[in-house]
Amino acid sequence: MYKALILVFFSTQIFAQTLKEKLVGEWVIDVIKLYDDSPILKDDVRNIKLRYTFMKNDSFRVTINGKTGQGTYKIKKDTLIIANSAYFKVLALDEIKLTILSINVQNQDKALKLSFLPVRFHNLGFTPQTYRTKGQDTIYVSKPNYLEPLFVDAEMSAAQFISANFFFPDYKAGDFYARFIITKLGEIKGIEILNSTHENYNKYLIKAIKASKGKWMPATWEGKPVNAEIKMGFDMGWSDKMALKNQSSATAPKTTIDANESNFYLMQGNINVEEKRYSAAIKNLSKSLEYDPLNIDAYYARAAVFALTKDTQKMCEDLLQLKNLQQVKATELWKKFCDKNKTPSTK
Repeated sequence: MYKALILVFFSTQIFAQTLKEKLVGEWVIDVIKLYDDSPILKDDVRNIKLRYTFMKNDSFRVTINGKTGQGTYKIKKDTLIIANSAYFKVLALDEIKLTILSINVQNQDKALKLSFLPVRFHNLGFTPQTYRTKGQDTIYVSKPNYLEPLFVDAEMSAAQFISANFFFPDYKAGDFYARFIITKLGEIKGIEILNSTHENYNKYLIKAIKASKGKWMPATWEGKPVNAEIKMGFDMGWSDKMALKNQSSATAPKTTIDANESNFYLMQGNINVEEKRYSAAIKNLSKSLEYDPLNIDAYYARAAVFALTKDTQKMCEDLLQLKNLQQVKATELWKKFCDKNKTPSTK
């Protein structure tokens, strides 16, 4: 008995160690899906730029949309634990792919499945642009998620940090475009303002860029640090001003998605369901979908209300809409409860 337990313990340790050996390296996000392989429809999630670097000393570095943080990780059996707070089941790990599934979320139906590529495969086909300075230094042109210096601040991206340190009056609106170089030593060089609506404030933008000193890690290419040029825009209320200026009518129809308003009405609808106020729930959930026609949770919630009120036709219409949005769970429900009847109209 004890020998068997000891064998199980050591075999588990060996398995975890093997996972770690395969995990060490740099991984770039390839695909993000829901736990059941349904596609993510929200652009801000689907198009996230995510990169993990796992080191042998149990530390990691992560860059999410330009924000870089650091911490420690560990592996227990087939579970990857990041910063002692995020738990992922390792579904696949080999030389060409890492797939993990979040397992400590409050609602497992919203768990994400993330697939990564090793950086060497992610970079296949990418050839960086380079040029030489007068001093004959080679400068690489940055490209996000391929070759770029890392801004080490888990709370802010470089653009957010520089904007926060840019002395520009709130009552004004301006647009600025700058370039600068992060050297192979992480230093800031060659700051230049390429375009500006308020040239009197260029010196303050330069000062704000210099304020980011000490927060940069150099870009790397083929395993070596390189000098990299960054071009960065700073929209200080300019787009909003131009949008108001060009707006033809204050009563123009709404054409943009408002996720915050959509989620507000979704929350109200869910409260209505708990109170068994189903008519109010349907009204609020329908309002949620007016603000965001891709709000999957609102479709599921409204379909559930229609089921509770025995309105099978409308329930099937919502399930069909979810099926058309490639949601796996909804497709199974539609086949089970709706497919045996005539396909409901979605008009």
